Amino acid sequence: MTLPILETKRLRARPFTSDDLADLVSLHSNPEVNRYLQPTNVAWDVSIVKKRLASFIETQELMGFSQWHLSTHDGEFVGRAGFSLYEKTAEVEMDYTLLEHFWNKRFGSEIAQALVEWFFENTYYSHLLAFAHPENHASKKVMKRAGFEFRETRLVDGLPCEFYQVLSPSCQKLAVPA
Repeated sequence: MTLPILETKRLRARPFTSDDLADLVSLHSNPEVNRYLQPTNVAWDVSIVKKRLASFIETQELMGFSQWHLSTHDGEFVGRAGFSLYEKTAEVEMDYTLLEHFWNKRFGSEIAQALVEWFFENTYYSHLLAFAHPENHASKKVMKRAGFEFRETRLVDGLPCEFYQVLSPSCQKLAVPA
C-alpha cells in the first residue's frame, strides 16, 4: 500500500499506482466531470486515461509531486488532486477533479487549501497557478478560499480559462499592494 503524502480532516492523497486505472476511468467516464477539462465534455477513452495515469506516475518520480489519488479516510475514491507543470510558462499548476457525488460538500476547498500548504512547505517555488473555465464558478470560489487571486484570462487547449495565482508565504511578505 502506498503511504499518503497529504491528509486532511476527511481526505487522503497518495501517489497513483498502475492499480488505480479503474478509479481514474470511473472519474473520467462522466462527461459532467469532464465538462471544463476539454473543449468537448465527453467521457475519456480508456487509452487516454492510461496515458494520463502513466504521466502522473512518471511525474511523481521525476518531480516529487504530481496528480494524486484522493480518497476518504475509509478508502472511498473521491477523485484526483495535485500539481502539473503548465508547459507554456514552466509554472506549476494546482488542480483537482472530484467524482460528481462529492461536489458541493466542500471537499474541493478542503483539498485545495491543503495542497497550497503542502506545496509551499515542500517546494521552493515562488508561486502556484490554478485556472478554471469562466463558467466554473464553484472552482473559482474554491481557488479564492485557498488564497488565489485573479491574474489573467488565456486560452488553454481551445478553452477560455481564468488564471489565478497564490504567492508563497515569503513572497507574500515582500509583495506591495497596488
